Amino acid sequence: MEKKIFIFVFVFSAALIFNLSAKEHEFSAGASFGLLSGQAQEIVYRDSKSEDKLSELLWNFNALPYIGLDINYSWLKPGNNWGFFVKGSIKHGFSGGKDVMEDRDWLILEYPKWLTHYSVHDNNTESANLMDCNLGASFLISEGFLLKAYFSYHYMYYSWSATGGSLLYPDWDINGDGRPDGDHIYLPMHISSKQKVCTYEQTWHILSPGISFYGEFNRYFDIEVAFELTPFIWCNSKDQHILRGLVITDTLKNGIFIEPSFLFSYKPSDIFTVSLSFEYRDIKKSRGDTKYQPTGDPSFTEKKLSGAGYKAFDIGIIAKYTYSSSQQEDKTILLR
Repeated sequence: MEKKIFIFVFVFSAALIFNLSAKEHEFSAGASFGLLSGQAQEIVYRDSKSEDKLSELLWNFNALPYIGLDINYSWLKPGNNWGFFVKGSIKHGFSGGKDVMEDRDWLILEYPKWLTHYSVHDNNTESANLMDCNLGASFLISEGFLLKAYFSYHYMYYSWSATGGSLLYPDWDINGDGRPDGDHIYLPMHISSKQKVCTYEQTWHILSPGISFYGEFNRYFDIEVAFELTPFIWCNSKDQHILRGLVITDTLKNGIFIEPSFLFSYKPSDIFTVSLSFEYRDIKKSRGDTKYQPTGDPSFTEKKLSGAGYKAFDIGIIAKYTYSSSQQEDKTILLR
């Protein structure tokens, strides 16, 4: 992973130095504010090949506010129909966002689709940090319209904590194996509503190709529609069951990452832009190994039994200032 990041940084630096002699440079920087709504998925599969689940935890978050910083650089080769661009952004979510965490189990081997255990807890978002970087080239389709091809690196880190809650667990034995697996009873948990019962962390690294279409309809308004799809996904997660004294660490890779996005911009002047962004991310089928560490006992690892998923909708507002070399040239001409 470190080698791939080094190659990415090297290519970016070389391309930037190569283009510093060009005339059509544009640099912009701005701040963003938005809301994230979605769900993280924590999965334990029945076996190393099956898609049937043994356990699933859903960590929901709704309308989580964030602030961010956006930095963009672009260069258009004079006299040609192509250019180069770099885009970067970071986002920091405010802690304290509340929703629910749901925990489901399907523990009867003969009936893999039969839900046997269910609990629900208050879910608090403790931390949310995202970073994105795009490096690519643009190609002129017609006046004011561009096609862009690029590579992206996405980093996401989330942490949540579940507090209080209630559960529905089996009350009697159906198949005679000595384990309760039939009817359900409601058992409020005899703990404080503020006491943590479980924490969960997800760290994602994603490398993806992307393509976008940019259209400038007049001097005030433009849009950009983009789409990314990749299997190059790495995820580390950590689940701490506080009441059970158990720490579960997952190392996952590959899967499917999909991201469509839409950006609508208003430019009241040459140097100031306000944009409304819509973005949806969906990660599924990421799978790997699990390390179990019970308190006071030796750890053990299960192969290909763990999984993780993520989906979120991001709506944000971005305000940015732009500086371009062509603006400076216009000022020089006026001074002359």
